[in-house]
Amino acid sequence: MENNITKITAFLFVSVFVLGQMSVFSDDTVRIGTTYSQVQSGYLGLDSKETYLLTLREGFHLIRLGSYWNEIEKTEDVYDFSMLDWQISQARDNKVPVILTVGMKAPRWPEYFIPKWVQEKVSFSYGGDVSENEYLRERTLKFITKVVERYRDEDIIKYWQVENEALNKFGGDYWYIGKEFLAEEINLVRSLDGAQREIVLTTATYPNGFLRFFSALSVKHDPIEESLEMCDVLGLNVYPIVGHKTWGLKLYFRTREKTRRKYFARLLGRIKEKGKKAWIVEFQAEPWEPGRLVYTDRETPLTAKAIEAEKTLEEFISLGFDTILLWGAEYWQFRKSKYEDEEWLHLVRRILKKTQKVKSEGCWETRCALR
Repeated sequence: MENNITKITAFLFVSVFVLGQMSVFSDDTVRIGTTYSQVQSGYLGLDSKETYLLTLREGFHLIRLGSYWNEIEKTEDVYDFSMLDWQISQARDNKVPVILTVGMKAPRWPEYFIPKWVQEKVSFSYGGDVSENEYLRERTLKFITKVVERYRDEDIIKYWQVENEALNKFGGDYWYIGKEFLAEEINLVRSLDGAQREIVLTTATYPNGFLRFFSALSVKHDPIEESLEMCDVLGLNVYPIVGHKTWGLKLYFRTREKTRRKYFARLLGRIKEKGKKAWIVEFQAEPWEPGRLVYTDRETPLTAKAIEAEKTLEEFISLGFDTILLWGAEYWQFRKSKYEDEEWLHLVRRILKKTQKVKSEGCWETRCALR
């Protein structure tokens, strides 16, 4: 009897220990992706094609690409899709499904990628709705039509993202795109796409109370609520620590885990009530230092530490997010090439290894890995 009790006690002790060591990644229901931008590679002085291929070979479950209007249509009605054609073909060859953004906004600075020949014919006020300009609306819709018609038969493209943080005020002049025009863009994409792929809309989030208050003052509408009315998937942008330079002062805005959990749990509830899917499309895995477009110093910045990012990622997985795109693919390659520092890449590989079941089973549709 005593031996049996001893065995049971030992079994329970080992079980508790093992469970305590298990990561939330063991759920096998999480897709990990990333965003790639040749624009950002350029800012970091990297070879854009080489960096893209290295990123694809890491084995992500999804990759988000931008159709950069100012690169594709540098001259009116003359379209050069060579770079995007190549990126999509490489994604196909590497079997990495694509989220393709369309519109005047795309991931990375300067937010709006409007060609110079269009900018010369329009003018906007600071903080204004750029979609109020009839000429810009007309040209944007024509550009979207060209992109969707070109790629709608590409099976590797699984989702369309229409604009990027369209309803938020970002960029040097804090412009935004109005809800009515965004709806028109979405309807156009749906009408052109025979496969009826899901539409992703993205929005900023503000778990930091001060930044949330400031955002509410500058934006009189609710980007999250308005996006939920139009999208199939709401992509959230998550930055636990951001830096801003104001009047020469370097300011850092952090959020604590308890505050984040409360904010995002409530937000996740809102999204599910609407019957929509919730992803994180920008999970901070690179610096956001005050006044810096890109951070290129050797020293580890305050706003991006790999060990903290890994802990925070598990936090969001435990909340129930099953699709998360890490933001910073170009920075990880920069750190390796410039400083022989692979800390971020090692982190990414650990995460992907823990979630490899999703890709090995070929489960590309949202939550298809759930059993």
